[in-house]
Amino acid sequence: MSKKSGSYYTPENLANFIVKYVQENNFFSNKPIHILEPSCGGGAFLKAISQYFSEKNIFIDAIDFDTCAIEKTRKVVSTLHGEYTVTKADYLNWSANTDKRYDLVIGNPPYISKKLLTEDQKESCKNIHAKNGDFGTEIHNIWTSFLCDGVEKLTSDGTLAFVLPAEILKVKFGEKIQRALLKSFPRIEIFTFSKNVFPNIEQDTVILFLYKQSNEVGLYFTTIHDSNCLINNRFKLKRKRSLEAMKLKWSAYPLMEKQIKSVVSLKKKLPPIISYCETIPGIVTAANDYFIVNKSVVDEFELEALSKPIVQKGIFVNGCVSLSKDKFKSLIDKDKPTYFLDLSQADLTNQKHKNYISIGKQRKIDERYKCTLRNKWYEVPGAWVSDGFFFKRCHDYPKFIYNDADALVTDSSYRIKMKDGYDIRSLIFSFYNSLTLAFSEVQGRYYGGGVLELTPSEFKSLPIPYMEVTTEQFNEFVEAFHNKKSIDEIIERNDAILLSAQLGMTDDAIESLKIVRKTLMDRRQNISKSQFS
Repeated sequence: MSKKSGSYYTPENLANFIVKYVQENNFFSNKPIHILEPSCGGGAFLKAISQYFSEKNIFIDAIDFDTCAIEKTRKVVSTLHGEYTVTKADYLNWSANTDKRYDLVIGNPPYISKKLLTEDQKESCKNIHAKNGDFGTEIHNIWTSFLCDGVEKLTSDGTLAFVLPAEILKVKFGEKIQRALLKSFPRIEIFTFSKNVFPNIEQDTVILFLYKQSNEVGLYFTTIHDSNCLINNRFKLKRKRSLEAMKLKWSAYPLMEKQIKSVVSLKKKLPPIISYCETIPGIVTAANDYFIVNKSVVDEFELEALSKPIVQKGIFVNGCVSLSKDKFKSLIDKDKPTYFLDLSQADLTNQKHKNYISIGKQRKIDERYKCTLRNKWYEVPGAWVSDGFFFKRCHDYPKFIYNDADALVTDSSYRIKMKDGYDIRSLIFSFYNSLTLAFSEVQGRYYGGGVLELTPSEFKSLPIPYMEVTTEQFNEFVEAFHNKKSIDEIIERNDAILLSAQLGMTDDAIESLKIVRKTLMDRRQNISKSQFS
């Protein structure tokens, strides 16, 4: 496996299942079958194709950019059934020079983020997406171009089977792809996994099956727990009609139809968070370990007059909803990096200030891209204090903090600026309830290790039962939050006030929201690093 090449070779048992499943669920006539494997790697899919299509007349194009993979594949196919054309090439370039169409496009395309692509690769990706405008024009990862091109290369009755990162279900750009696939394919099947398929990485994956023709149409999901489920066909595909209608993005697949309809209905009844506040990213320093330091560095270089309090990481404020001055002082006492250095105020006649700036130049921080955009590389813009802040990533529950310590915050969080007539403490109090937290799971996306992330648009659109609270009520809430044994105690407390008393929701309706949240939270947290077996 290579991060730069994006290659994650497919386990043999998984490749065998995919090929066998395609062979059993398609009516391939006696005519020649043309197959494309755009990223053949070690040849796992090719060996499976030879085995399960042994009675068919098959012609396979196998492409890969890696020299070692191609050499291995050429040796493998020499003993296999079928006619193989094995080509060493960048698939995106190869594809641009062929008009061939295929009955089956199959494989495990590379996963390479945009920042690691060459300029030529980015241009190739844009050209491929331009052919299918429904996929969107913005490139985030190379796998979307493989998928887009694979869709275009299918015959009118063809099938596509890809192993893809599960972000296709979760991320914002995935929604355009979801709509494009629903538009082009009468039947879509998605196999998800309760464990990671690939060893030693945190990449959650799915198998996507797309059928140009099918007697039973719809969008179907199933979850696979171990290889025995695949070998023995111990799985059941369930149709998700609400997701076909794009009521929610496909990451909501673990929910039952009635749950999806219920949460969609509730969302329409409540204003989103953006009705009450604005969100602005925290400070981008370009070098946190240089611009954010502990007290010993401040003292060593006489930087106290240039320093401002800052929260660098969400872990520093675990377990609280109000960052008090006392709480912040405890971070200082623990020698945490809590001082932001406003070097725009540096006294260049002070030798120690000059020495610290020189250290930055020695480390070539001045050559970092964001620093080169500044008038002076060490002057960090946007250092203003917000009413509160919301950390975009979390594990058990989102962190929404009242900024009573007047601290700055890094771009690990969003700064919250209240609109006229609304109060930050009331907003934070109103946030912690089963409805809003359930929608945090529904609208967010998750990463390896079970981390939940909410982008600015996802956070802003969260429905919230806003209620004005007094200072006394908020202080009681802060105390209860500090003393809680689990977040469930707070949710139970606030549900009674916000959902039951204020909105008039029944106990059954509130319980349903709790189940929605737990279902989706368990799903993201139970994705382990263990190898699928």
